[in-house]
Amino acid sequence: MYKKIMVPVDGSEKAATAAIHGAELASKLGSELLLFHVVPSLPPYVDPSPDRLSNIQQVIIDEFSKHGREILDKVKDDLEPYGLNIITDIAVGHPAEEIVKKAKEAECDLVVMGSRGLGEIKGYLLGSVSNRVTRHAACPVLVVR
Repeated sequence: MYKKIMVPVDGSEKAATAAIHGAELASKLGSELLLFHVVPSLPPYVDPSPDRLSNIQQVIIDEFSKHGREILDKVKDDLEPYGLNIITDIAVGHPAEEIVKKAKEAECDLVVMGSRGLGEIKGYLLGSVSNRVTRHAACPVLVVR
C-alpha cells in the first residue's frame, strides 16, 4: 500500500513522535522511509554591498544546513532498531512548499508529520506547515499529535 513514507523532521518532539510512528508503519508495511529536513530560506535583503551580504547569508544557510544534517542523523540513528531502508535529504526554502515538492518528486505514498499545536485562533490566522502540507500534497498526509 505505502511503498515510500516521508517524515519531515525539524528537531522538535512532535517531529520525533511522527518519525517513530512513520517507522512503525514502514516496518509493518515493508516500506522505505524518507527523512526530510527543510532549512528555512532567509528573507531577501537589499544592501549596497551585495557580495558581502550574500557571503554572510551563505554562512548562515550553511550553519542551518549543518544543524539539519545533525537532526537527520540523530533521527536516523534513533530509528535504527526498526531495520528500515532509510533515506535522508535536505532542502532550503519554505518548509510546506519544499515538503510538498519533495513528496511528489520522490513519489512518496504517504507523509507522516507532527502537528504544530497552535492554538485555534493563532492557527487560523497564521496557518501551520502541517496544515499547508495537508491541503497541497498529492498523497495522503497523516498528522501525528
